[in-house]
Amino acid sequence: MNLVLAVINAREGHRAATHHHIEQARTIASRLGEDRNDFDTEFGPTNVELHAVATAVDLGDAGHALDVAENVDPRGLSSERQARFLLDVARAHAQRRHVGEAVAALLEAEKLAPEQIHSHHFSREVVRDLVQLSGRRVPQPLTELAERMAIG
Repeated sequence: MNLVLAVINAREGHRAATHHHIEQARTIASRLGEDRNDFDTEFGPTNVELHAVATAVDLGDAGHALDVAENVDPRGLSSERQARFLLDVARAHAQRRHVGEAVAALLEAEKLAPEQIHSHHFSREVVRDLVQLSGRRVPQPLTELAERMAIG
């Protein structure tokens, strides 16, 4: 519930409440001591850090999101969670106008969960933003990704 509350507060721009709920979830996850998937919850220290990245992006703290992401290894989680993490990394890079890094993260996410990346509103938004940021020099991999996503 703390992770859900962190996401809700981040999307509403409530920075202090977001950080409070992330810290509460970290405390609980550290007591658990490992990543688990009881009842398909995928809860544990890694998933808490994935949420820390996502909420930082939602709050516009791209630098913090990328700092946290640097220390996360999501390979033990489902391909969908890994792809969502990479989408959030791409969003952070896009906020910082790092087109190449954002595209690389999106392409890696697409390999893991193409349907999710092609249809998720955040990924579609990021691709549109990256195309616009690129101006006349849209990188070929981004153009191809936009085509696969039917973004025109």
